[in-house]
Amino acid sequence: MSATIKQSPDVGTATNKGRKQAVTRALLAVGFLSLAAAATAPAQALTPEELAKAKGCFVCHGAKGSGGLAPSFGDIARRFEGLANAKMMLMPIVHAGTGEGAPYHWGPGKMPPEDARQPVTDEEAAILIDYILSSH
Repeated sequence: MSATIKQSPDVGTATNKGRKQAVTRALLAVGFLSLAAAATAPAQALTPEELAKAKGCFVCHGAKGSGGLAPSFGDIARRFEGLANAKMMLMPIVHAGTGEGAPYHWGPGKMPPEDARQPVTDEEAAILIDYILSSH
């Protein structure tokens, strides 16, 4: 699969940044299209790590949540450590992604919206968040 990336009239850092974002979007699209074709078992039959893999978390967050295009699960856990409402704060992000104006988001990449990745139920989101928060 090949993608055409238009060059920006900007030069220097802005051009490189734009190219990196375009490449990142293309890689995400390919990864999520591949995941969309995969069938997954119910959440109860999977370990939290298997659930994260089945839902495509590792496409961006790296193998076993070690980082990559997105923060590692350990970095996320450290950022939310000690917050009593961390699970509540992360629930909308796991469900809806981190589009424009998303709270609690940092870094240049955005988590894809819900319709661009495997759907996550409330039960699955709770399992994933517990797994992420225990990853430090």
